[in-house]
Formats: sequence, structure tokens, C-alpha cells
Amino acid sequence: MLTKAVAVVAGIVLAAVGVSMAIGLTAPDGTVGESARAAPTQRPSASPEPLEPAPTSDVAPASVSGTWPGRPAAVTVDGSAVDWCPAVTTEASAEAVEQFGREQVESAACAAVSFVFDHRYSRLSLPRSSYERGDFDEVLSALSRTTVNAVYRSRIADFVSSPSNTGAKRLGLVLLRSAGEDHEFYGTKNSADGYDDRAVWINPRWSTVVVGVDRAKATPRLTARLTAQASIPVFATEAGRDDMLTIPTTATFFLRDEMGRWVIGGWTIDSGRSSLDPLAVL
Repeated sequence: MLTKAVAVVAGIVLAAVGVSMAIGLTAPDGTVGESARAAPTQRPSASPEPLEPAPTSDVAPASVSGTWPGRPAAVTVDGSAVDWCPAVTTEASAEAVEQFGREQVESAACAAVSFVFDHRYSRLSLPRSSYERGDFDEVLSALSRTTVNAVYRSRIADFVSSPSNTGAKRLGLVLLRSAGEDHEFYGTKNSADGYDDRAVWINPRWSTVVVGVDRAKATPRLTARLTAQASIPVFATEAGRDDMLTIPTTATFFLRDEMGRWVIGGWTIDSGRSSLDPLAVL
């Protein structure tokens, strides 16, 4: 009887082992056959992206913070000082290179581009209720002494006494009075408070600078011809959104070397037609 009972128990054990092998819990070599799959773990939902503040005419958006947002990658910035030269390309006449040398030609081209983006497009472009002569002191540093004394100071005096679009053009600067139809500048009227900690101009772009020689004066000068543009963030009052006013420039500058530095002796400038588009930092 005992032998028969042992046999029955052994049969039950063998049957259990056979069933367990059939369902894959063990393998003949004693290793785990197919790993048991853990129940999927529910991942916590990602935190929602912070919402951008709704556009407001009180202040320009944070996307235009910094120095010249949208500037070409080659342009370098040290504090508030911008070096445009690494991003300037030059196409020079053989006469210009022979007369002045390649290095001087490129320095003159850089001086022309720097005048456009350091002075023509600047914080001074925002409308003001009035102007003072001292507002233009920084511009004087980029001009030849002859131009300053013979022409520019009197033009500044005329503009300060009676600001006008014509007077601004004679100064070679973008001095805005309007942001365009159904648009306004940020902040309090005729102030810069809506652009505190914000750039006034963004997305500077310009062409290759074509450099030649001007012999109309007793001393030969270099000419630098280029097209350029920049945009100023403005608020669309009807649409309630941030836009940008883009103002183009077509210019030829006449440059003279004074004390080892290229300065502007004169220019012809055409502003062209401005355009309004949704704000985008390029």
C-alpha cells in the first residue's frame, strides 16, 4: 500500500512539473523561460508648457530682449558694444584695392554697416515729444570733422527746432513719428518705457557691401554701397497682437580715413517702402 501511495504522489509531482513547463514557467535547464511582464507603469503627465503672456501695448514682448535679436550668427556682442565686422562681406573694385589695400577696404565697408545699425537704426528712432542737440552726440563720432562742422551741426539745429520727416532724412537717421495704421509703439506715448529691457530694433540684414573709389574731391575717398533693413516691434491695436515695422535702406556712403579710422563724409540714402508683419525674431 505504501509503495502504491508513493507512486501516486510521484505521479502528481511529475504532472505538475509537466504542466509548469507547458505554460513556460520553467525550462529544462532550470532557467526562467519567458520573463513575466510587469504591469505597465503609468507615467506622470508632462507639465504643461507655461503660457506666453497675452500681448499688451504696455510693453514689448520678452522675445525681443537682448541686443539686436535676430542678428546674424557672426556678429559679436560685448555688453552693449556690437562688432558687425565679422558678418560683413565686401565686393571691392580693383581700383579700390590697389589704391587703399584690401584691409582698408574691408574696414571702410564695416564702418558703413556700423553707421547703419549703430546710428541710423537706434533707440533714438522712437518718437519723442522734443529733441535736444545732445541727443545726436553719438552720431557725430561716426562722421568726418569737416562734415560735422560744415553740415551736420546745422542740420541737427534745424531738426531740433522743428522735427520733420525731411529733417530726419537729412540727418541720415530713422526718426519715427508713427508706427503705421492701426499700430502703436509700446508704452507711454513719446517715451521709451515700453521698450525697457527690450530691443528697439531686431532682425538686422544687409547686402554685400560694394566698395569703390570717389575722386570728386581733392583727396580720393572710398564709396560703400549697400542695402539693409531692420524691424521695430510694434503693437497691432485692432488685432491685439505683436507686429513689427520693417524699414529698408538703400545707401551709398562716402568715407574718409581720419587718424587711422574710417568715418562718414557724406551719403545718399533712400528709405524705400516700409512694411508691417506679425512679429518674428529671425
